[in-house]
Amino acid sequence: MRLRSADKEDLSRVMEITKAVVPFMQAAGNTQWSEIYPNMERFEKDCENGSLYIYEDDGLIRGFTVVDDEHPEAYNGIRWEIPRESCAAMHRMAVDPSCQGKGIAGDMIKRVESILVDAGYDGIHTDTSLENEKMQYQFEKNGFAFRGKLHLDENEDDWYVAYEKILKKDK
Repeated sequence: MRLRSADKEDLSRVMEITKAVVPFMQAAGNTQWSEIYPNMERFEKDCENGSLYIYEDDGLIRGFTVVDDEHPEAYNGIRWEIPRESCAAMHRMAVDPSCQGKGIAGDMIKRVESILVDAGYDGIHTDTSLENEKMQYQFEKNGFAFRGKLHLDENEDDWYVAYEKILKKDK
């Protein structure tokens, strides 16, 4: 098992996983992702700027996440414990539905944390749809603290929840 930066050759598998998780998300009442978002163009940009990470197990891509310094403007209204300049932002995380329930999401988060500690970050800021209870569970299970609710678009009925993880640095 490893987490590595994505290559362009990985993008078709990233889209396969994305298309596979959307029906499960929507069946659970979570409309954060759809046939429109996230799309290949978004993942191509993530890959080009080095922020798309691939989780591999036995040589197969089982999941992915995006980790960068792009904090949405709406994050300004959240009372973070650590300033955003000292934190990375984590977005667009998914695990192949055929592999869910095997600890991959938690392992992926731990590997992201290790990369960020090595890079000198003090924490992680992230968000998910209020309806995305599975991701909220993952955040809380992995030591993230709830920091508030926000809107990421003009739809005032579309709420998101923000989480923060303070990274422990070994001395």
